[in-house]
Amino acid sequence: MTIKIPTPTFLELQSQIADWLMNCELGDYGHSSMIETVDDEQHYTEEGQEIFNDYYDDVEVFLLNFFEKEND
Repeated sequence: MTIKIPTPTFLELQSQIADWLMNCELGDYGHSSMIETVDDEQHYTEEGQEIFNDYYDDVEVFLLNFFEKEND
């Protein structure tokens, strides 16, 4: 049985866990080197975004074993 949670909550969990996994793999220094500031906003570098996207996809698959996105 899966638990329905609001889609925005699901996506936030997915993003936070992916970022945490990325930080665990790269370490604090490596993780921070994948972030750049443009116009006072922080974004991943191209390489950082690719790494994050891989984790993001993996986390989605994992979370869907336990949760279902609630239709808005």
